[in-house]
Amino acid sequence: MDLSTGKPIEITHKSLFDEYFQKYPPESSEFTFTNLFMWRNYYNFLFLEYKEHLILFSNDYLKNRREPINIDSQDYFYFFPPIGPHPENIIIELFENLGNIEVHRVPEDICVNLKTNVGFSKLNLECLDDLNNWDYVYNREEILNLTGNKYRQNRRWLHKFLENYNYDFKLLTGNLVEK
Repeated sequence: MDLSTGKPIEITHKSLFDEYFQKYPPESSEFTFTNLFMWRNYYNFLFLEYKEHLILFSNDYLKNRREPINIDSQDYFYFFPPIGPHPENIIIELFENLGNIEVHRVPEDICVNLKTNVGFSKLNLECLDDLNNWDYVYNREEILNLTGNKYRQNRRWLHKFLENYNYDFKLLTGNLVEK
């Protein structure tokens, strides 16, 4: 794999990304073309197609924005999980051929498949939880009632909204969508 062929994400690439996301739906809410396009300059994303996979990476994110997990080098490439039929095989291949990489936001099912791959143990790899990048999960009752100090600011915002706006709540249904 030649990372020098990686291209910056442009609006003209939307159909390509959508094709991959439709064929291999991601678990993470971050993996949409809109989100990746919006964050492309922050991460300095590059992408390429390789063995029926879409590969997203940055060669300077870990130098400029975040310290690598393995702090012995600042020359680590930052990857998102490959999007395609067998991302675990591509991840192993990336580590075998490049070595100085980190793959972030790897869904649990890919980690499970990685752990059964012989290369995973040979390379002494680990899947680590990154709590700072988990999707938001809330307790329904807490959010519904906004009780306790934890939600004091949310209650203030809600009261301010109710005082200042004459709102109308409607369930979004197909009848409300213009065709």
